[in-house]
This record gives sequence, structure tokens and C-alpha cells, in this order.
Amino acid sequence: MDTNQIVVVTVIVAVIVLFVAAYFGVKKLREYKKIRVGKNGEKKVSKELEKIARKSANRYRVIHDLFLPLYDKTTQIDHLVIGKFGIVVVETKAMNGEIYGTEKDQDWANVINEHKTRFYNPLLQNKTHIDCVRHILKKENIYRVDVDSLVVFSEKTAILNIPRKLPVITMNLLKKYFKKPRYKKDNNVDVDKVYEALMKYRVTDKEKLKQHNANVKEMAKQKR
Repeated sequence: MDTNQIVVVTVIVAVIVLFVAAYFGVKKLREYKKIRVGKNGEKKVSKELEKIARKSANRYRVIHDLFLPLYDKTTQIDHLVIGKFGIVVVETKAMNGEIYGTEKDQDWANVINEHKTRFYNPLLQNKTHIDCVRHILKKENIYRVDVDSLVVFSEKTAILNIPRKLPVITMNLLKKYFKKPRYKKDNNVDVDKVYEALMKYRVTDKEKLKQHNANVKEMAKQKR
């Protein structure tokens, strides 16, 4: 191989390496942006729930970003609102565009400029969270606590094409949602006892949390 051939091969290899690096760089950047948008969405909802809790006539306690044990893994709950009425388990989705889905669908659709992606039904996702909460309360001998599901889409441009009867709202309706009569009721729930029971099981082990994040990323890849 003469000098010119070596130069050509070197250039080709360099171009391939740059192309691969750029591809994975863009991919990582998209993943980072998606995570950042998700975290910002959770922060928006957290802030609003804290306001609602402070202004509530019946004292509420709120837990954010709660990791709980689930079999040999963990599950992450975005927000929990605990009051005399019981508990609301809140799942936040930071998505723009149109959202399509029903209660029974395994996956929902997110459409932005005719680009369609699928994501796991957040009501089914939240059902897992609720089952986990109920299991912990039972272990702590805490009974007769109503546990509700609520899915909140945090982005202003989200358009929900969802049956109205479902507990799925945009964030601008969050304050109004907690004004429902059922959330003003006193069902004799010991707020502090429930709060402490859930916090008792909070997972803080870094390796378990790292594995949880890896599992979430793997599930997200399967939906692409």
C-alpha cells in the first residue's frame, strides 16, 4: 500500500469514526434532553402540589420522587398527596403534542407534527404504584385508606384526546381537581402515620436506584 492509499484509508476511517461519534453524541443529547424535560415537568407539578397542600383547609402532606421496593426491584412514584381523605398517587408526564389513549389500552400514543411515538399507559403504570402503596400500608397494619390515581400532563401544549371520565388532566386543572368534595372529606385517616409508614420503606440505596434507571431506559427503548 503506497502513501496515497494510506492517506485515503486514514481519511475514510476518520470520517467513519466521526460519523459514529456524532450519531451516538446526538443520541445521548436527545436522551439527556428527554430526562431534563421529564424532571422539569415533575418540578412544576411538585411546586403546584405544595401550594395546594399549604392552602388546603384539611392538612395535606406531600411526598415527591419516592422509590419503593417492588418484588426484587424498585418502583418510582412521582408524587403522593396524603390527607384526611386518603391518598392520591400522581404520575407526571412531560409531553407536548396530542395524547391518545383509553383506560384499557396497553400503550398510548403521542403525536407531534405527524410523528407518532408510543408509551406505556400511565394509568396502568400508576396502578402498579397504587398496589405497592396498598401493600406497604397493609404490612404496617393501616387499613381503610382510599387510594386514588391521577395522571398529570405538565406541558402547556399537551392536548388530551382521552375519555373525560378518566383521572387524567393537564397541570392547569390541578388546583381545581383538588377542590372536589371528596378531597375535603375527613375519613379519619391518620396523615402522619401514613406518611411515616411510606417513608419507612423509601429506597435510598444508590446501586438499586442506578439499576432502576437502567431498567426504565431499557423499557423506553422497547417502545421506540
